[in-house]
Amino acid sequence: MEELHKQQQSLEQALLKLSERLTSLDQRISQLERPQLMYRRPAENDYESLSDTLDYLHNNVEGIKGDLVKIAKLSSY
Repeated sequence: MEELHKQQQSLEQALLKLSERLTSLDQRISQLERPQLMYRRPAENDYESLSDTLDYLHNNVEGIKGDLVKIAKLSSY
């Protein structure tokens, strides 16, 4: 009877470890389903999200376009 009790405890411990591992794997899979792509600018140490990088680039391109329009208007005079 005691042997059965030891086997049951051993099985319960194994089940607990497997449950913890399954929870950990489930969390890792969830992270892979929603990847967070990050970018680090060449002169920087910190990473930023790709959406922040694209916003930065878009705003700079729009600024350059505005500057080109101003220069074109000035040179047409």
